[in-house]
Amino acid sequence: MTLMQLQRQTTLAIKSLLQVPSFCITLVLTLALTLSCFFVALSLFSGFFIKPLDIESESRFVVIEQSNIYQDRVFEGMQSVQNMLNWRQTEALYQKRALISSFSDVVENLPGSPKLTLSFVSDDYFTMMKMPLALGRYLTTTEDINQKNPEVIISYPLWQKYFNGEARVLGASLRIIDKLYTVVGVAAQAYSDPYFLNQGKGELWLSFSENERFFGTKRGEYHPWTSRQENLKLLAILTEQGTHSTLAQQLYQNSLRHRGEWQSAEQELQDIKPIIRLYRDVEVAGHDTLAIVVLLSVMCLVLIAIFNVSNLFISRAHTLQQQLVLQAMLGAKRGVLFRGIFLEALLLVASAVVVGLFFAAWQLRLVQSLTHSYLPLIDTLSLDSTVLLSAVLIVLLLALLFAFVTSRMVNFNQLSQSIRTSGKGSVKALSMQMTKTLVAVQLFFTTVLVLGATLVLSKSADTLLRPLGTQVDNIYSVMLHIPNDSTPFPKRYTHIEDFKQALRKIPGVVGVAHGESPLQNDLAVVAMRDLAGEWMPSMIRANVGPDYFALTGLSLIAGRTFSEAAIRGDKEEVIVSEAAAHALKPGGNVLGDTFFIFNPDVPAEVVGISQNFNHPKRYTELQGKTAWLPALPFGYPFIIEMEPDVTLTRAQVQSAIQSVAGQAGIWRFLDLTQTYHKLTYLERLTLLLSFGLCGFSLLLCGVGIYGVLSYSFEQRRYEFGMRMALGAKKHRLYRLLISDTLIPVCAAIFVAVTAVVGLYLSAPSSEWLLVKPSWFLVVLMTLLTFALFCAVYPMRQLINSAPMSAIRQ
Repeated sequence: MTLMQLQRQTTLAIKSLLQVPSFCITLVLTLALTLSCFFVALSLFSGFFIKPLDIESESRFVVIEQSNIYQDRVFEGMQSVQNMLNWRQTEALYQKRALISSFSDVVENLPGSPKLTLSFVSDDYFTMMKMPLALGRYLTTTEDINQKNPEVIISYPLWQKYFNGEARVLGASLRIIDKLYTVVGVAAQAYSDPYFLNQGKGELWLSFSENERFFGTKRGEYHPWTSRQENLKLLAILTEQGTHSTLAQQLYQNSLRHRGEWQSAEQELQDIKPIIRLYRDVEVAGHDTLAIVVLLSVMCLVLIAIFNVSNLFISRAHTLQQQLVLQAMLGAKRGVLFRGIFLEALLLVASAVVVGLFFAAWQLRLVQSLTHSYLPLIDTLSLDSTVLLSAVLIVLLLALLFAFVTSRMVNFNQLSQSIRTSGKGSVKALSMQMTKTLVAVQLFFTTVLVLGATLVLSKSADTLLRPLGTQVDNIYSVMLHIPNDSTPFPKRYTHIEDFKQALRKIPGVVGVAHGESPLQNDLAVVAMRDLAGEWMPSMIRANVGPDYFALTGLSLIAGRTFSEAAIRGDKEEVIVSEAAAHALKPGGNVLGDTFFIFNPDVPAEVVGISQNFNHPKRYTELQGKTAWLPALPFGYPFIIEMEPDVTLTRAQVQSAIQSVAGQAGIWRFLDLTQTYHKLTYLERLTLLLSFGLCGFSLLLCGVGIYGVLSYSFEQRRYEFGMRMALGAKKHRLYRLLISDTLIPVCAAIFVAVTAVVGLYLSAPSSEWLLVKPSWFLVVLMTLLTFALFCAVYPMRQLINSAPMSAIRQ
């Protein structure tokens, strides 16, 4: 075909489509809306699995963690600083390596003394992560990992907030733990730390040696072997000849050489082994299933839309009858006719894909704004080459598919003979078997999608509807601290009472209790041992005072609260939740029993049993098991209840505590209502998206089934007109039509249920899915009712028409 012929046929196709604007608009919008969702889901999938990360030598970039092996348990992902330092020193194994750790601390000379997220990194970190700078330079390279370096790089948002984005920030000083750090650089706006380190929330970057937990005494006493941290990692780029197995073997030999050191520090520790994983695997861990589920769900939605559009093209075949007959009479061959049909489909699909990409670009921005800091790599997502290539393939494949569907409906052999009937009879009738297949396939994909969304929805609803166990409305959790507090331990109890009295004077305060809420993102976990040395299941750990339970509404169902001796550290006591009590002892009667917690010489007595505290993020793992320990005055945690509609501010607290201690500051300030909403944000977002996905898929399926059956019943109008003229009752006609429809409907739902249940049982357990049989039954009955309604409605239109009218038509 010459270029001139292609141009003429394209012009003819455009003119033909302009005559049916409603057909074109409906088709383009249907495809564009569903394809835009597909492009966003594919972008998420590509970002997690395909798109190269902006780091150096990704294929050889690994994250090294530590596995701590005991006789009866294994703790993975908890690293000791001395072991990480030892593994870092084996230079021959790496092309580059960097130690990283994250911690939050107060910047004392910024307005409001904010608590910011600090990232402590060794020299190679910046080049390995390809960290871009908006201003300044990287930290000065140090000759030794222990060498102090009073320099800091700040994040772009911090630069804008506290320095108005001015270049004068370079050379400014920030005071952290009474030490001044000079700002030498500003990270670019697009940069964020690894999600696995601090959820990408790094705000200040300092040399690794500046971490007071490991190289100082101002943030507590940390043992180099036994004080393990989850957010301490060793990043490494292997040599080109290096392998994971070789590295693991040599690191293990290194830990064996230091066995005497770590076993003398902790005799129960039997072995230390390295865990080596690719950077991408660690960064995406736990969220890859989400990307797969989203992509499969949206693919089902696209398939439903494709069947809908196929129905439109089947109807379009009727309107093309006269045009095709005229072209055939003028000598157009079958190939020319098919090219015309293909060009129409190509123009429509290409338009839908272009509009879909435009919609997807905006949807992607919306997704990024809604899930920022809640999902890894979310800020790096874009309509990348994978998405654009898929768009091109979709244009070609769908155009061929729709052209094939249309051409199958056209009887090319009858075109030349159909001129006498104005083209009538040149379009084939849709067989009953094909009608049943179209209905069944659309309903199958819809059922799979709705049931899959129900699994996700059930999990989200279960989290949101589950009682937390404690009040959060108008409740604030505040942790106060005094920098370099030299107050003798016994006298600190006076500070606790003084701080309480000062906080009670704040306008609108209803009550103040001693203790800190465990409703936090960084959750402390503890495991007890019985007197025989057996380890009990892990449970949430919270440090509270005796008045904590009454203020927060967390009732004690047995026993009592802490004694004065326990609060002063003279006696070991613990209060456990009901779930923890049953885990510690069958029947849950643990009052008076003793267990070892932190003091290896003196066990703690269980003096009370509380209601369960159900942390929304860790319920699946911990099932409400909580251990409440006395809040000793290492810090000054308080729970503050405010009057309804009265807001407590950080400034009010800071002003109130100055009367007690001039240097006192706020280490943590949490509005528990906002904290709970943040912790359950993804669940609420998932709930809304699941409902939206179900509604959209049902709408598409309903329109598709209605379209197919309407077309099929229209072809049988004469048959049913004759039946009605001969006296057939309406209920018999309904029974006849429903019998033709019910079999494919039930078959589709049965196969879909089998497929979803099979996939759920075969897939590994996921934090995103939950099966509730009662919900499943309700959804299945709803789907069956919905399908029958979509089938009965076009039947009703046919059966309620006059017999003679049906015969004439």
